[in-house]
Amino acid sequence: MKKQISYLALLVVITLFTVSCNKNPTLQTYFVESNNNNEFISVDIPSSVLSLKNKDASDEVKETLKSIKKVNFLGFQVKDDNIEKYKKETKKIKTILANPKYQDLFSIGGKRSLAIKYLGEDDAIDEIIIFGADIDKGFILVRLLGKKMNPSKMKTLIDEINYDGNMDDFKQFESLLSK
Repeated sequence: MKKQISYLALLVVITLFTVSCNKNPTLQTYFVESNNNNEFISVDIPSSVLSLKNKDASDEVKETLKSIKKVNFLGFQVKDDNIEKYKKETKKIKTILANPKYQDLFSIGGKRSLAIKYLGEDDAIDEIIIFGADIDKGFILVRLLGKKMNPSKMKTLIDEINYDGNMDDFKQFESLLSK
């Protein structure tokens, strides 16, 4: 009887291990791998450096700000010698974002494309993903991580937010977007 229980326990462990090993790439692993590559521009912003311009902002705006935990920016600038790399990387990102767990909020295609997706429920989002690409300039990938974020309140928050961090972090993104 003990031997059967041991075999059953071993079978359960093997099954759990096999199920938990996901071979599909994730946005998180893409960010981590790209962060270590000097061809990419990367900035991570903790919510602690985000504040409100108006200290008398509404409770709704304050609550929306509290729902944000972290913002990740990743960019890739197209140059004459890396167009193939750009195409390869955008294909990787599109493959990851094609996973049905990423729900569409908005998208436009063409030479310049923009996709906004999210994870979570419609009124309680845990992650917002923004992917913008331009064959002449490059791409930018943004992850807004939080807990039960409400997308309808984000526009109001963006108008009220103040970044207390180092603005030098964004100078590279400015050059990416203004090429």
